Amino acid sequence: MIRAGNRFRWTAALMLALAGLVLPGCKKKVKHHLVIVSPHDKQIEAEFDRAFRAWHKEKFGKSVRIDWRDVGGTTSVTRFLLNQYASADGSGIDLYFGGGAPDHKLLAARGILQRVDLPEELLSKLPEAIGGVRQYDPEHRWFGAAVSCFGIIYNARLLKERNLPPPRRWEELASPSMYRLVSAADASQSGSARAAYEMIIQSAPDWPSGWAKLLKIYGNCKRFTGGASDVVNDVANGEVLAGAAIDFYAYKTIVVRGQDIGFSVVPGTTAYTPDPISLLKGAPNPETAKRFIEFVLSERGQTLWCLPAGAAGGPAQHALYRQPVRRDVYEKYKGKMLAPLSDPFVQSGDFKLNQEALEIRVSRLLGPLMAAAAIDSRKQLSEAWKVIVDAGQPASLLAEFTSLPADLATEAKALETARKLTDEKQREMITSAWQRFFREKYERIISRAGG
Repeated sequence: MIRAGNRFRWTAALMLALAGLVLPGCKKKVKHHLVIVSPHDKQIEAEFDRAFRAWHKEKFGKSVRIDWRDVGGTTSVTRFLLNQYASADGSGIDLYFGGGAPDHKLLAARGILQRVDLPEELLSKLPEAIGGVRQYDPEHRWFGAAVSCFGIIYNARLLKERNLPPPRRWEELASPSMYRLVSAADASQSGSARAAYEMIIQSAPDWPSGWAKLLKIYGNCKRFTGGASDVVNDVANGEVLAGAAIDFYAYKTIVVRGQDIGFSVVPGTTAYTPDPISLLKGAPNPETAKRFIEFVLSERGQTLWCLPAGAAGGPAQHALYRQPVRRDVYEKYKGKMLAPLSDPFVQSGDFKLNQEALEIRVSRLLGPLMAAAAIDSRKQLSEAWKVIVDAGQPASLLAEFTSLPADLATEAKALETARKLTDEKQREMITSAWQRFFREKYERIISRAGG
């Protein structure tokens, strides 16, 4: 029979053990937690989850559990975080992993990101810029974890059937032979589409000629999609023959469809932009979060992006088809990386991106401008472009078709107008005027066909 005093001591000891406190002969077990919000797909999350947990266990002797928060794509994640920090100093989330640099820059400007001081040995491996594009924040609030570029995805089989060559340059998507054979994502909904269109604009000598090239591509569109990945699907399914795409969307499609699908990295006008990772203000697990950043930027983390599944140092199950950010990884693993991947330090060549113009136009201008010029008047746009194509593209009609409203006529005016769009009342007034301008212009051109 157990006496009351003994029963009490045994009960107390059991409660202490269950609480995880140290008792003679017992070891304390601690499981670290990490909360990450990300627009990355499940395959990327799974591979980095597995690899980081293994690395952390080896290096620190402790297990980690990662909670991945899925709130949608980049735009949705950024909006979610802005809302979370509107009335609080924390979000319960440690890291923002993925999305474009403009979104991380926006959060940094709002004071939502924390500085991370990387070990000097690791920081020295990261390029400050590729082709004039910064790859990490000067104040170390975000770091490019991978890079991506935009190019042309095309249906090689259907092009061959029509005796058309694979498109290698953006102007080829504006060719009359591509009328109603192109797909484009709606820039008012897709951040990656806006970035792709900025690449097309900057492939021209100046803003007006860049816009002219872009508008002719819109004129060739059979349809406008909600997201950039939908363009890839349209091409793969044979709905259209070509469109602008992010490299890794194209590469994954090529793996599935083989030689039926091709992808062109446009020579001389290719910018490799960072896909960053950042530490959020008020992160509940800052130490583990900093370790995750260091892992992602380490050689072991970088090779997950680019090596075949099952290869030493590569992902376990899913080939990710992403471009690492570190130059030394390309040098060390040359010939071992996934076949479609190219070295951005070679491919970018002498092209220098106008970063200021990109940031203003991508964040403020290209979405509403595409809505006014193409989405809201898609029928009139297509008909007007057909009139011009059928007429042999006379200079007078081309000049009228590609003309811009007065407040967008030069690059300086366009950037000045873009800054005004942050004011809601001015934005409504300006974009309404644009809608009238483009619709009336297209209708004038269409009327000439029957005149």
